[in-house]
Order: sequence, then structure tokens, then C-alpha cells
Amino acid sequence: MDSKWLEDFLSLSRHGNFSLAARERCVSQPAFSRRVKALEETFGAPLFDRTTTPVTLTRYGERFESYARQVISTLKEAQREIAGMLPQTDNTIVMVSLHTLSINILPDMINYLHRAYPQVSFAVNACMQGIDNHFNALLNRQIDMLVTYDLLQAQPSLETAEHLKRTVWRYERFIPVMATPLLAQISDERSPIPWLRYSDYTFVQKIIAPAEQQVASRLKPVFESGLSESIREMVLRGMGLAWLPESMVAEELACGKLVQLWSDNKARQREIAIVIWCQRQENRPILNLCWEKLSRKSQG
Repeated sequence: MDSKWLEDFLSLSRHGNFSLAARERCVSQPAFSRRVKALEETFGAPLFDRTTTPVTLTRYGERFESYARQVISTLKEAQREIAGMLPQTDNTIVMVSLHTLSINILPDMINYLHRAYPQVSFAVNACMQGIDNHFNALLNRQIDMLVTYDLLQAQPSLETAEHLKRTVWRYERFIPVMATPLLAQISDERSPIPWLRYSDYTFVQKIIAPAEQQVASRLKPVFESGLSESIREMVLRGMGLAWLPESMVAEELACGKLVQLWSDNKARQREIAIVIWCQRQENRPILNLCWEKLSRKSQG
């Protein structure tokens, strides 16, 4: 059983509404409903009466509620105790980010901090899946910093946000690029363009979709992936057009391997902020120093 299911149970018990509880738990309503259902299947009994408005606890749910509160309380007490045992001189900063950013942005950020504080070591945690899990990890102090795009779909709930602080690291542009030899094949304004697209579930696809819509009638899908580096490799092999982070293809653009299309058309480009999240109340001196360093750079 996943302990976050217990938090889900208590949230739904408190709100009596799946939508409100899902928002509080920083997860989509379908995902939240699946987690509640999984908890009920674990016990083999319905914990909520869904025929009432608001949703109410069944007799099984009423019986289980005190146990759920006790388990959550015990876990939080254990977290506080373990946190109090950790040395204040721990110089490891644990970071997590979206996959594209871990390749494209984190190395520069880590190098920037390491030059200022060479005693610091860094660990990049790429194990967690789902933005709600990332924010929960911040709240639970499993990680120190979260780096993500400033998207509506990548925001914490208002309740979670109260315990966090954020700063903008820099802005990233996604631009349409292709291998230079392929450019001659699409010189006709009506000719189809082979298109290397991001999977719909990715955050990057949500960012670049408005730019793609500008030329949607000409785009012919030939490849799909959820990974920027995979799409980049296909672009370099002359497979087609893709919107990629400008920082990821800067060298190839400079040497002429790749060319940017429609460079004078801002509607066919997308710019978005890259933000860093951290616990608002933090008692580790080195983490506070690193946060201040990152914040000063973003303000400068």
C-alpha cells in the first residue's frame, strides 16, 4: 500500500468532493480516483458512498478513518525525528527535474553553484514520476530543489504552494529546426514537412503546441518520442522538422548542421520560464546559500 493513498483518503473524507480533493493533492481527478479505488480494492470494501452529494464515508470508511490518521501521524513524527537527526553540515543538494531539463539545464545550474561552493556535492534524482510526486518529495524533504517549466500543468496546489518558494532560473526558447540539407526539399510553401513530434503526454508538447498549430496543415508525422534527445538525434539524421530547446541545438546551428525555420516569425517559436522550487522554511545553511545564489542570478 502506498502511504499517499492514506492522504488521498483523508483529503476526500474532508472535502467530500473528488475534484477539490484531487486539487489539494496536486494530481488530476482521474488519477486521484484511481488511487482511491486502489485503496478500496486493497481492503476489499467500499470506503466512500459515491451516491451522495457530497461524497460520504461508508461504515467501512468510518472505521478506517482513525487508523489512517494514526498511520499518517506516526509517519510524520518519524520524518521529523529523522530530520532532526540529520547533520546540519550535510553538503549534498538533491535535485530533480523534468527529463529534458536534466540534460539541458541542470548541468549549467550545478556548475554555477559548484564554482561558488566547491564543497557542495549534488545528486540528481530521476526516479520519481509525476509532478505531484515531485512536489510531495519537496514537502517531505526527500529532495531539496525541483526544476521545471513554468506551466499551468506543473504547479502545486495552493495549499502546497504555501510551504514552497520559487525563483526563475532563465528562459528557454523552443524553435523549429531541421538538418540543413533537408531545407531544399520544403522550399515550396505547399509541400508537406516531415515532422518529428513529442508525445501528447509530455510537458514539452504542451509548450510547443501553439507554435505547431501555425503550420499544422503542412506537418506530416514521421516520428514520435517523449524524449528531446531522441528527437534531436532524428533531426540531425535529416528525418524532419522538430521544435527543440535552443540551448540544446546552439552548436549545431552555429556550425550550420541545423537551420532554424521561420526565424522572423515569433508565433512559430515558444518561450517559457524555467523555475526552481524549494522548501520555504529551510534550516540547512548550505541549501540556503545555494538558493540565495540562484535567486540573485535570476534577479540579475
